[in-house]
Amino acid sequence: MSIQTRRRFPWLIGIGAVIVALIAVAALNGGSSNSTPSGAADRAGGPAVPTVEFAFFDGTTATLAHYQGRPLVINFWASWCPSCIAEMSAALRPVQEQRGDEVAFVGFNIQDDRGRALALIEETGVLFDLAEDARGDLYTELGGIGMPFTVFVSADGEIMHKHNGPVTEGQLNDLIDKHLTGA
Repeated sequence: MSIQTRRRFPWLIGIGAVIVALIAVAALNGGSSNSTPSGAADRAGGPAVPTVEFAFFDGTTATLAHYQGRPLVINFWASWCPSCIAEMSAALRPVQEQRGDEVAFVGFNIQDDRGRALALIEETGVLFDLAEDARGDLYTELGGIGMPFTVFVSADGEIMHKHNGPVTEGQLNDLIDKHLTGA
C-alpha cells in the first residue's frame, strides 16, 4: 500500500462509521419511511387528531372531530402528485365504495391550484369528503413527510397509523383491517 492510500484509509473508515450509525438510527426508529416509526401511533391509545379547522370544497368548515364515532382514513393528495392521482382511482375510490359504511374517508388537497384539484376530483370520480389544506397546516401537524400521505384514525379520534407513499387497493384494505377494524 502506498503512503497516499494509507493516509486516505482512516478517512474512509470514518465515513463508513457515520453511514453505519445512520443505518442503526433508522433501524431503531422503525426502519421504513412508509410507516409510522415504532411508538404510540402504531398501538391503541395513540395521540389525538389535531383540532385544526379546515374547509371542504363546498365552502363549509369542520375539524376532524366531525368524524368522531367512526374510524377514519385521512388521505393527502395533490394534482401535481402522479402517485396521488393513481392512488385515488385505483385504491381510495374502490375501497371507499366497498367499505364506506364502516369507515369514513376524507381527502385533503394540499398546496395545489383549486381548479386543477376540482378537475382531478371530477376525473377520478371520488365521492368521499374532500377538503383543502392550502398551506399544508394539517399535513404538517399530522407529520406528513411525503405524498401521498394517509393517516388512520380510530373511532375515538386517536391516530393509529401513518403511511407515507402510495397504497394499492389490497394494501389499503389490509391497513384498515389492521389499524381500524381489527378484522
